[in-house]
Amino acid sequence: MATWFGPWDYVLRHDDEGQPQAAFARLRGENGSLLWLTCQRFASEPDQPSVPFTTVAVAQKQFLGRSDPNGRSTVYWFDDNSPEVGHWIYRDRHGQIPDPAQVRTFVDKLAEAKSLTIELSNYRYETQQHAFRLDPKDTSNVADRFRKDCAAILREKIDDSSLAE
Repeated sequence: MATWFGPWDYVLRHDDEGQPQAAFARLRGENGSLLWLTCQRFASEPDQPSVPFTTVAVAQKQFLGRSDPNGRSTVYWFDDNSPEVGHWIYRDRHGQIPDPAQVRTFVDKLAEAKSLTIELSNYRYETQQHAFRLDPKDTSNVADRFRKDCAAILREKIDDSSLAE
């Protein structure tokens, strides 16, 4: 089921039993970059239990190379706030935050921001800056929907009082 929140594309996919299985939110940035929020239960084999995961990723045109399992230091900042550094995993043309707690924190900050800038670094550690302009109302709605759907996908409890504001 596809939905649009201003410039955001949002898709919620269900499994065969009608339960939420995956949520994807996408925003286009400058120079062809894409910001992705993903929450999913995924089974690599039909007879295996599904594994839940969440991630924030930025995809772009230029080749970044691969990082080691610990990731590469990646600088990003919201609005005019101080830059933050996170360890992102790099694969070819995208970098991503793999840690669920860091993803939740990122989504919380994203919900209140007007802009996001991310500096991805290629395999030579040359930085490439990607900017995303955000409408706070649309982004807040996407973040709220993503948190709610992700809680259902991961089968977690969510405090609805924080969403009512």
